[in-house]
Amino acid sequence: MSTTLKVLSAKKVIANYQINQGEQLIIEARAQSNYQLVDDKTGFAPDNIITKRDGKDLKIYLNDGDMSEDIIIKDYYGDEIGETTNLLVGKHENGGIYAYIPESGLQPDAVSLLADQAVAPQALGGEELVSAFWVFNPWWLLALAPLAAGIAIAAHDGGNNSGGGDLNTQADGATKLVEEAEAKAKALDDKIKELEADGNISAEDKATLDALKADADAAKAKADEAVKGLPADNAAKDGLQGRVDVIDNTIPDGNGRDDAIDKQVEDATKLVKAAEDAEKAAEK
Repeated sequence: MSTTLKVLSAKKVIANYQINQGEQLIIEARAQSNYQLVDDKTGFAPDNIITKRDGKDLKIYLNDGDMSEDIIIKDYYGDEIGETTNLLVGKHENGGIYAYIPESGLQPDAVSLLADQAVAPQALGGEELVSAFWVFNPWWLLALAPLAAGIAIAAHDGGNNSGGGDLNTQADGATKLVEEAEAKAKALDDKIKELEADGNISAEDKATLDALKADADAAKAKADEAVKGLPADNAAKDGLQGRVDVIDNTIPDGNGRDDAIDKQVEDATKLVKAAEDAEKAAEK
């Protein structure tokens, strides 16, 4: 699967970038520009995305099966929260252009208003835009106020471009993050069982587990942030939080030796035992 990011000024398309699954796009923010996401398979916008603010950078996570950021827009944010007027936008199946707005319906979760290190699931919604091109419109966020009860565009005639999903589901993004955190935790647990099969965790094994644990911990942290960002009255919130809380990424301590040294120790132990057995046999 691949996704295209278009950078649009007030009058024209400035750049097109294609992001294939597993790749990462890093670009510099451009003043007075919108960023349009296009699912190359359907020609429409991705249903849901996850956004995170990291310092002045905006990180975008696509629903492509991995937990790494797919797009990083450097210096997207100014010194003050809400300073940027550049939108993430997309084309819905109904042909309209809409901005990505927070699934929670809360203004602090809007892309341009995220606090540092905040994570928020986003979906197309709000008022239809005149076009995808940038327009100075600092008041568009006011449209979020009446949207808390149902922020996203209703799917038309049988569903959205994923074939039956519902853009009204506020917990979709958080659920996906929880599922991915659980998958990372299971992968870590499976690797622990595999390496413990010989009763020995070498330094090399420990390094492998440390890397998997770091990945799993990051996935859990993202899931936890997303779930905590859901409205208190969201029916799925407590259940999702419970699933996050039980994720345990604990790993065993290693014995501090690499596999080659372990083999040498094993061979030496066998030789010592053989020598002791031979000495005992000679004394008889």
